[in-house]
Amino acid sequence: MAESALSLLTPEQLRLLHRWLGSWEVEEDLSWGIQGIHVLRLATESGPVVVKASEAAHHIQREIRAHRQMTAPLGHRAPQLLHGDARAGLVVTSWLPGRLVEGGPLEYSTDAFRQAGELLARFHQPRNETPSYDPAALNKLADFAERATGLVPATQLRAVRGLAAAHQPMPRLLYATHGDYQPRNWVEDGGVLGVIDFGRAGYRPWVTDLVRVEHRYFAGDADRAGAAQGPTHDGAALRAAFYAGYGRDPAEERDSWLLDNLLQALGTVVWSHDVGDWAFEEEGRRMLARVLERFG
Repeated sequence: MAESALSLLTPEQLRLLHRWLGSWEVEEDLSWGIQGIHVLRLATESGPVVVKASEAAHHIQREIRAHRQMTAPLGHRAPQLLHGDARAGLVVTSWLPGRLVEGGPLEYSTDAFRQAGELLARFHQPRNETPSYDPAALNKLADFAERATGLVPATQLRAVRGLAAAHQPMPRLLYATHGDYQPRNWVEDGGVLGVIDFGRAGYRPWVTDLVRVEHRYFAGDADRAGAAQGPTHDGAALRAAFYAGYGRDPAEERDSWLLDNLLQALGTVVWSHDVGDWAFEEEGRRMLARVLERFG
């Protein structure tokens, strides 16, 4: 495995790792196999570390910025940045011990979701208010609607365009957001949760971090984002626990909540179709149908 994992890294990335870490060896390849992002756990003389490498710089740039500007409120409940070079597409963080919540015994635990809500409330630090978020989001939604032609029913696209036309843009307060906040990016160690993977982090309205977990875990069991996503569970109980920990509900900002639900649903369809992930594309269609049913 070590030889195949090393073949994923560029000569410059290998040079930097040797300079930063001294002697090391690959313990595990943790890559998802998408977007050309490689994730490796390395053994070093100082203990295990995680390396993320990509020839596309944007993911690594976001990861480095998140660790430098956003993750401090999480303390030891998030990895610590050790080294980073956005130009080389390389970042090294400390290893957060434990196992992923997704697929583990705590995936449908109300205590885990309460902790996840508390951690997200810590992470969501406000930065600045801007009038530009809504217009940019509406432009992106129009682009997604155009690219989704033929991928979702025409009646749904008309409904999306109607809701977008009725949306009244207003200034939005931007927060530090994770970008993919759900159990596949939560780690538990002895029942204590931590948060990993900040490659999609950015400054956005706080409700954007709630869309994915709402559709995957809080929808009614027969109405979940995927038909084969684990055992039957009480989505309402998970939702109540999460928002008890978080301290507020996205219904407080209905317009922003609707806009980001539409964006992420259509964006899931379009992105998944482009990369050939048919199961995720179907999940996006279910998300869109649910959003339109809820918001009408």
